[in-house]
Amino acid sequence: MAPRAFSWLNPARWPSLLVAMAVLVVMFLLSGAILAVSVRLLGGLEAHHSAWQAAWQAAWPWLLAWRMSLYAALALVWWRKVRHRAVARLRRDRDDGQQALAKLRRLELMALGILVLLEVTNLINQLGGA
Repeated sequence: MAPRAFSWLNPARWPSLLVAMAVLVVMFLLSGAILAVSVRLLGGLEAHHSAWQAAWQAAWPWLLAWRMSLYAALALVWWRKVRHRAVARLRRDRDDGQQALAKLRRLELMALGILVLLEVTNLINQLGGA
């Protein structure tokens, strides 16, 4: 079968680093365009900042509830679905997965610690900053 004329247009054939960089550039351009439009509509950067602060103050409890729900859902999926398969796969190791299970446990604790630090930082910023 002859190669197609525009086969290079298929993103599945592109290198993954190129796709990642292209997505990153598009995200930056899109966020810049959204910021420019919102600043223009609100009449300046100071007005944009004060409107953002007011919206953040009003939405903060709902955003906290959303993040806690997201964390709970991710933890539930991890503990009920994914962890059992990961542990079963680690148990096939020569030492019955003892070292790998210890590393997995440390990784779980580190992830939990990072989430706690992130939320404590958000709480400090909400209460007035440091």
